[in-house]
Amino acid sequence: MAWPTGNRSGATTRRRDMKRVLITGANRGIGLELVRQSLEANDLVFAGCRFPKRARDLHLLEDSYPHLLRVLTMDVDQESTLDKARDDVEEVVEGLDVLINNAGIYIGKETILDVGAEDLMAAVRVNAVGPILVAQRFLELLRNGKSAKIVNISSEAGSISKMEGFRGYSYFGSKAILNMYTRALAFDKNTDGIIVIALHPGWVRTDMGGSIAPLSVQESAQGILSLIERLTPAHHGKFLTHDGVDHPW
Repeated sequence: MAWPTGNRSGATTRRRDMKRVLITGANRGIGLELVRQSLEANDLVFAGCRFPKRARDLHLLEDSYPHLLRVLTMDVDQESTLDKARDDVEEVVEGLDVLINNAGIYIGKETILDVGAEDLMAAVRVNAVGPILVAQRFLELLRNGKSAKIVNISSEAGSISKMEGFRGYSYFGSKAILNMYTRALAFDKNTDGIIVIALHPGWVRTDMGGSIAPLSVQESAQGILSLIERLTPAHHGKFLTHDGVDHPW
């Protein structure tokens, strides 16, 4: 495919204002819409998903934006795929400007009577550990980016202070862990110069959010991308909503 950037040798023909964006969990829902709107903004987009061959909508976008989109195999629970994805990105660009850790899983209703260790640990590995491992693999590229940002898609479900009644274990606990990992990542000296935040995308009409959610996928993604544009060092280490409001931890 044609691609408007150089390789490791340093040559590049990209526009000065063109962002280089990596989005995980990009094959559906909010992730897919983030890819779509980023492409419409003429950004270079690396879209990661577990099974690219099944990602029909991503490939339709690839047909429409052959110069701007590359689809990557990325299973955040399989470290070998992250290594390969990083190598693939490094063959194309010298730096990344935005990393959006969107990949996640939701395990259905559970109570203390039926919750199991396998489900609990699977949620933690994908929803909390995965974003840290992705950030680790792409850290050097982000260091070479312009005003680089790491955005971990969390949820109000991870807010301990907002948990006012029983709602479940796996998803909620894993997002709370992600929030703490995001704070740790923000204060890690190795991310100096990179803005790191956790972000609640809102209650969105997705497979998980359901049909009665107040926000469309398009509205949530638009808010997220608008917020990313407005992020400054003053936002570093915060938990924000898609419209830029501080969210309680």
